[in-house]
Amino acid sequence: MHATVSRPRQRLRVFSAAGVCFALATAGLLALPATPAGARDASTAWGKRLVESFELTPEDLARLARHQDKTAGSKPAGFFSETVAWKAPRALDLPASGNPYTLVVHVAGVAQADGEGLTRWMAGWDTDNGTRLSMVQGASFGTGTRAGQVLQLAGTAGPVSFKEDRKVAPALEFAGASNLRLDGVRVEVWSGMRRSSFVELLMSAVPLLTGVVFLALVVWWRKR
Repeated sequence: MHATVSRPRQRLRVFSAAGVCFALATAGLLALPATPAGARDASTAWGKRLVESFELTPEDLARLARHQDKTAGSKPAGFFSETVAWKAPRALDLPASGNPYTLVVHVAGVAQADGEGLTRWMAGWDTDNGTRLSMVQGASFGTGTRAGQVLQLAGTAGPVSFKEDRKVAPALEFAGASNLRLDGVRVEVWSGMRRSSFVELLMSAVPLLTGVVFLALVVWWRKR
């Protein structure tokens, strides 16, 4: 004789199986290699339009290197207890119609030893009312890095919108770097929101997809 399974138990099994399948699919998406800020290619668009680009001069890089040597091995009292400031040589006319604006810090360098490392920056805008800065996210590298490896890092302080047309200059504060010899720094100004990748769009739809899946299961069971 074949044992019969009650309908509530069947429902529980089906819902459990559906939940497991959906969880596995979501985990698979999360396991896909995301594009962290520090790993973006140099050609990556950080907005709709590149407004301007500034290369730090050899003199600027020398100041950063001296600061890095001075603070090597020391633990700062605060994230930016001691910094080196940089401001773009000219201000930019940024219309409000181009909102939001994103500052991107590109860092070129060489890993000094195996393992991870990072650079610590603040980026923002120099205005008539002073300089407003935010922490730069990214511009770091992971544990799989080898000594002598040439690196191209990038990070951003996030988009900023202006209520009206403004004349502002990009500004940086450099706090230090670990396990990296700085060879070049470029600051880019991007206008508008960048396009999201397919994975980013799909992940943003996960909550909606979850609801659709379980709603479909409920409807299916009611029709049985």
